[in-house]
Amino acid sequence: MPERGTPRASWFPVALLVVSLVPLLPTLQAHAVGDLPLYFDAARAWLSGRTPYADFPFEYPPYALLAFAPAALVSSTLREFQVAFGLELLAVDVAIRVALLRAGRRRRGAWAYAPFLAYAVVAQLQAFWLYKRFDLIPAGLALAAVLLLSRGAAGRAAAALVAGIGTKVYPVVLVPLALAHARRSGALRRLLLGAALAAAPLAALALVWPLLRAVGFHSARGLQVESLWASVLWLFRDWSGVQWMHAPASYEVQGGLAPAVLRIAVPVWVLGTAVGVLLSCRRVDGPGPGALSERALLPLLALVALGPVFSPQYVLWTSTLAALLLEPRRWPLAAAPLAAAVLTRVTYPAPGYQTGLSTALTAVLVLRNLLLLLGLVLLARAALGGARSSDDPARRLRSAPDATGSR
Repeated sequence: MPERGTPRASWFPVALLVVSLVPLLPTLQAHAVGDLPLYFDAARAWLSGRTPYADFPFEYPPYALLAFAPAALVSSTLREFQVAFGLELLAVDVAIRVALLRAGRRRRGAWAYAPFLAYAVVAQLQAFWLYKRFDLIPAGLALAAVLLLSRGAAGRAAAALVAGIGTKVYPVVLVPLALAHARRSGALRRLLLGAALAAAPLAALALVWPLLRAVGFHSARGLQVESLWASVLWLFRDWSGVQWMHAPASYEVQGGLAPAVLRIAVPVWVLGTAVGVLLSCRRVDGPGPGALSERALLPLLALVALGPVFSPQYVLWTSTLAALLLEPRRWPLAAAPLAAAVLTRVTYPAPGYQTGLSTALTAVLVLRNLLLLLGLVLLARAALGGARSSDDPARRLRSAPDATGSR
């Protein structure tokens, strides 16, 4: 990044930010897609005095309603809500981009802008839904938690992490990493205090709202068509006997081998995610947020790559953290997850998505999922290798400074 104090250091990042956002602005008024009606109806029902999960079904954690409510308050139609909520997500998007620009300030040359540019490319390719699904919010909160934790701001990191969990649950896989890192750095008390303050409203709502009903909704889901398991079954559909079906929450493959594969997929997913969570707690060395992102991305990739459920916006969860790995020593760990995010645009939206992808597009989908799996394997290998290296006394002795202070 240009040196501070120079004219270029002042205007270039701002210009880059503005240029990256301009192509996305028309999507604020594009045709409403996806879950926007669900968000609008849920927010209006809550604002009118009805009880979430009891008086009307709601599939997300309580803090998601807090994200929908501001736009619903100023909207009387779905079209107005789309624009208002889109502006809300645009603000979150800007915050993510600014955070990635700031994260690269200490890097030299093109590496300073690599995290920002990688995220900007993925976001542009996902423009179809970027400002119409609320995944930007938990993705931004998870990114904030990692960045704050890497700077020693454990209390604020915990608050961001709990807010993310209260919005869309998935950042919960980062909790053990945060606890382990805070314990090693002597900031465990601050972390717990920040988490307690952020979780207090959530705990209060849990006393009056039947939150477990949302769990029942998700436990009934099958093999979503974009998951690794479903994509392989659909690629070999003549053999597997599955059908591409419109389920209540998504498109799934059903029939044939699908029920048997689902019984295998769920325990593999749970076990794989648990292993990823454990590996994320291992120490990682290095300055800046890239080191912590290397560990944080591991359980997220396990959760996404191995799961029976996969929606296109999940690549946003992984891409925000993978972007931080774009530095000279860690970029190979980011290559596969970011390439998978790029390929996602090929398969969604795509011709035949409502009735069944063609064999060629399904092959791309399988490749995308294998890239996520490759990224997971590389991160796990890095975690195990790093742990062996740091536990090797001979290696520590070789790397210790000698009497002259040289290595």
